[in-house]
Amino acid sequence: MKTIKKIIKTGFSALVLLFALSSQSKAQGDYISDQDFYDNLQPYGTWVSDPQYGNVWIPDVDGDFRPYATRGHWVVTDYGNTWVSDYPWGWATFHYGRWRYDDYYGWEWIPGHQWAPAWVSWRHGGGYYGWAPLLPGITIAISIGGGYHVPDNYWVCAPQAYINRPNIYNYYVPPSRSVTIIRNTTIINNTYVQNNVTYVTGPRPQEIRQYTRQNVTVYNINNTNRPGNVTINNKTVNIYRPAVNKAPDARPARVVDANAYRQQHPNQPIANRGSGGAPSFNRANAAKLASVAKAPTPDNKIVRVNPVNNRPAQQAPNRGTQPNKPQADRSQPNQPTRQVQQQAPQKNNQQQQRQQPAQQSQQRQQQAQQKTAQQAQQGQQQAQQKAAQQAQQRQQQVQQQQTQQKATQQQTQQAQQQQAQQKAAQQQAQQRQQQAQQQQAQQKAAQQQAQQRQQQAQQQQAQQKAAQQQAQQRQQQAQQQAQQKAAQQQAQQRQQQALQQQAQQKAAQQQAQQRQQQQQAQQRQQQQQKQQQQKPKPEEPPKQQ
Repeated sequence: MKTIKKIIKTGFSALVLLFALSSQSKAQGDYISDQDFYDNLQPYGTWVSDPQYGNVWIPDVDGDFRPYATRGHWVVTDYGNTWVSDYPWGWATFHYGRWRYDDYYGWEWIPGHQWAPAWVSWRHGGGYYGWAPLLPGITIAISIGGGYHVPDNYWVCAPQAYINRPNIYNYYVPPSRSVTIIRNTTIINNTYVQNNVTYVTGPRPQEIRQYTRQNVTVYNINNTNRPGNVTINNKTVNIYRPAVNKAPDARPARVVDANAYRQQHPNQPIANRGSGGAPSFNRANAAKLASVAKAPTPDNKIVRVNPVNNRPAQQAPNRGTQPNKPQADRSQPNQPTRQVQQQAPQKNNQQQQRQQPAQQSQQRQQQAQQKTAQQAQQGQQQAQQKAAQQAQQRQQQVQQQQTQQKATQQQTQQAQQQQAQQKAAQQQAQQRQQQAQQQQAQQKAAQQQAQQRQQQAQQQQAQQKAAQQQAQQRQQQAQQQAQQKAAQQQAQQRQQQALQQQAQQKAAQQQAQQRQQQQQAQQRQQQQQKQQQQKPKPEEPPKQQ
């Protein structure tokens, strides 16, 4: 296997060296370079030279643009959840490189060289999925390791039930709520490995099916041969995804100096905070940046122009064996020229002598170019023949390997299916066990509640009995008190009657005494009257005249 890989790498290296000698700016087959990013994205935005990240791209988009959110949706492929963008430049910016939000320039894309279904971090919880662009320099191992902190305003959240909807943008949670949701979620660390390359897959189809309650279509990836919009036909995602070779000398046709532009326009940032603090664009200031970059006569203090004929990906055309003008003049002489040559032979000879070194130099240069071109062509033909032979051998070996790999993959898939079935069975057993435990706990709780209710009923009965006894006691006490009160009243009545009788008796005695006294008084009066009657009457004094 290692030997085959070495042969393949050697063959590709030979082809790359041969193609570098030609005037083509792009590698043959499914290979491109950084220069293709610069050229293909130039019409759709502005390249800016960042002091930290190098050449970054500012897209010409609406003010509410967010990467992996605006004008696109998720589909499930063999590589995991894949972002399908509606932008014509989405094949590059959402599958290569990284996005970051600059406080002055807003969302900017940093080119990369490895393809992925999407360079994002995934989380789930509370009925929501959340995803956010990975920052430059963050590897997959770091992103799923749990120690990576994504800026809060990078996250996009949507209900889990709508994750595979083509119109998922209608279900995005407002940015102000996304921060709260993300803090109550956990990371999704699912990955997919192919040819020793690891991809972040996001939620698995089984999980999506569980929340959407619908069958999840797993799409195939088909490589197209030219950049442009990503399309979906039946169960296939058609996308341009070539391998990218690093080109250190590649550069955009026009690039804005980030520091110089910012110093000249300090109060016109492209970055802008939208509703809920979500990072967005100031459309007017972005248009200002684009106009400065694309001006017919740009300010060379801010915009650096890289002419097409001086760029690394372009070469001057090969002139071949075209004769120079003096030779053309000599090949078609006319009569006036002969007369001039006859009249001034010495002057013509001197001019020819002065032109000979330059002509010889041009001839040597042309011969060297022709020789180099012939050698390159011969070497290219030989290399192509050798590469064709090796390609046939490699194809046979690759077919054998593919057969073996397919068998191994089938075995691996069967093993994975068995493991998945075993895992599902274990999960079901655990669920049943948990359900049984929950039922037992519920039954125990019900029994405890029944006992508590019985105890409460007994307590209530005891309390009712005690209340009845207390009521009876109170009734008896009331009756006793009533009887006592009646007895007291009767005693008082008897006492009052006795007192009345005593008063009556006393009054009677007093009346008797009074009658006795009256009788005694009458008796005394009678005696006095008797005594007076018995006494002699005194003589009456003589009446005076």
